[in-house]
Amino acid sequence: MAPSRLFVYAVLALAVLMISTSPILAKLSTAPPPVLAAYRLGLAVLLMLPFYPLWGRGMRARLSRRDWLYALLAGFFLAWHFVVWFASLRYTSVASSTVLVTLQPLFSLVGAYWLFGERVGRRALAGVALTLAGSLLIGWGDVRVGGMAFWGMSSPCWARLW
Repeated sequence: MAPSRLFVYAVLALAVLMISTSPILAKLSTAPPPVLAAYRLGLAVLLMLPFYPLWGRGMRARLSRRDWLYALLAGFFLAWHFVVWFASLRYTSVASSTVLVTLQPLFSLVGAYWLFGERVGRRALAGVALTLAGSLLIGWGDVRVGGMAFWGMSSPCWARLW
């Protein structure tokens, strides 16, 4: 039985709310970035754990050693992504930090082309162009304010240096 549209939209709205408040809550936190990353990933595991009996058992038997290696490598890079992103929130505004995170489709496209030789279609290029335009629009606010936040200089420690 497929979930109702209302349920799907409610879950999507909750996900957007959670993702959009994450950098604000991380910036307000006093915990070090690696601890924040561990909390975020640990909480995600706990939230997904109840669904494992429904979908995970058969999948585990089908995974090869190579698949496990790729999954571990992806998990390492995801953890590193969160550590670096949460650290960036200590040095710049939430908007400027988010600009870097929203460039992910660009990095994915370049990585897919460079690492796996995937062909890049017009739709993918249009998506990257839209991503870049949105990132520039977000970052423009910091540039208009003075430009220092865009370069990671909105922190009080930088104010003493400049």
